Amino acid sequence: MRVLIFDDDEAVGRVLVRAATWLGIDAVAVNDEKAFDEQLRTGPPHVVLLDLQLGATDGVKQLQVLADRKFKGAVVLMSGFDTRVLASAQMVARGLGLNIDTVLEKPLRLASVQQMFERLHKPIQHLTIERLREAIAKGEMRLNFQPVVTRKPKTIHKLEALIRWHHPVAGVVYPSDFIPMAEGDLATIDALTAWVIRGAAEAYSELETNGVRVPISVNVSVRNLHNLTFPDWIEQCLSEHAMPAECLHVEITESAAFGEAATALNVLSRMRLKGISLSIDDFGTSYASFKVLRQMPFSEIKIDRSFVSDMIASRDSRAIVKSIIDLAANMEMNCVAEGVETEDTADLLEALGVATMQGSLFAKPMTVGAIPDWLAKWAVSDVSMRHRHSAADPNPVSPFPIATQAADQVSIPGPLA
Repeated sequence: MRVLIFDDDEAVGRVLVRAATWLGIDAVAVNDEKAFDEQLRTGPPHVVLLDLQLGATDGVKQLQVLADRKFKGAVVLMSGFDTRVLASAQMVARGLGLNIDTVLEKPLRLASVQQMFERLHKPIQHLTIERLREAIAKGEMRLNFQPVVTRKPKTIHKLEALIRWHHPVAGVVYPSDFIPMAEGDLATIDALTAWVIRGAAEAYSELETNGVRVPISVNVSVRNLHNLTFPDWIEQCLSEHAMPAECLHVEITESAAFGEAATALNVLSRMRLKGISLSIDDFGTSYASFKVLRQMPFSEIKIDRSFVSDMIASRDSRAIVKSIIDLAANMEMNCVAEGVETEDTADLLEALGVATMQGSLFAKPMTVGAIPDWLAKWAVSDVSMRHRHSAADPNPVSPFPIATQAADQVSIPGPLA
C-alpha cells in the first residue's frame, strides 16, 4: 500500500511516515502543493492524508485537485480546527465524489493513527497466493509502459512494461506488494512472468500495426531462472507475435540473490544467444554488484532511482552515479538512469556522461493505447529527430511523429511449459 501525506508541518509528516513505515507501508510526506501534485502524477497512492490548513493553499482546494484527477483511493482529513470545519470539508469531499475514510483531529494521537493504518492496510496484508493466481486468471492484471529516452536528439530507446494489479477492493496494487509473495511459489511467479512477457509481445504487435516499432523491456524474477526451458518458451512466445528477439529486453533486479548460479548463467546466456538484451536493474543497492557483473552476461546497467533522485542534494549520491556511469562505459555496456523527475537532474546526468533516462520528467507509465499520442507530442518540439543507431544500441525504432492510437488489449497465458 502507498500512502501520500500532505501537511505543511514537516514534523507531523515525519511522524506519520514513521508510523506507516513501521507497519510495512510505503509512505511519503510533502509540504507544498507542487510536490503533492507531482506525487499524484508519478505514483498514484492508495491513501491520501490531507491537512486542511496548508499555509499557501488549503485542504479544500486540494480536494478539488483530487477530484479533478479522479482519485479513487481513500482520503483521510486532518485538522486542528473545530469539528464543524471538519464536517464541512467532509461534505465538500463527498459532493466531489471522493472516498472519505475518516477524519483525524489535531493534535494527533499516535494510537489512533496506527489503528487507522492497520485497518487500511488489511486488504493488502491479506492477499494470498491463491488470490493472486485467481487475479491472473480473471484478468485483474494490467500492463503500463514507461518510455526510456534521450533528449538530445529526442530518441525513444524502449518501453518498460510495468505490471499493476487492479484489485476490486484494494484498488491498484503495486508490484512491491505482491511480487515478494509470488516469488515464494515457483508456479505462481512463473505464471505471472509468463503473463507479463506475453502481454509485452502482444503490445509490441499492436504498436507495430500502428506504425510504432520500439523494443519493450520486462522485469523477470531471479526465481524464473530455475527453468532451463525458459529461453525456449520466450522464443516461442515472441515467434507467435512476430516480435524479433532483439526487441525484447529482460531486466533482472541486482539485489536478487543468484542462489543457483550455474542454472541462472545457463538461462541468461541462452537468452543473449537468442538476441535478447539483458539489463541489471536497481544497480548500486547490493553488495553482489561486481560479482554479478563479472559472471553474468548483462548488456546494460540501470542506475537505481534512489541515487538519481538524491544526486542534486547529495555529493555522495552524485559520486556513486558517476562511478556507475564510468563502470558501464569501461565495460562497454549501456547505462540508463531511472527516476528522473526534474530538468536539473537530467542536465546533471548528461554532464556526468549518461544520456539515456527514464522517469516522470518525460512520461509517467501509460497504457499501450496512449503511447502513439505521447510519441506524437514528444516529437513536436523536434521534428528532425531520428533514432540513434550504433553498435551499443542496435535496435531500430520507427521515426516520428506518430499520430495513430492502438487499443489496450492483452490476454492471459497459462504458466510456463
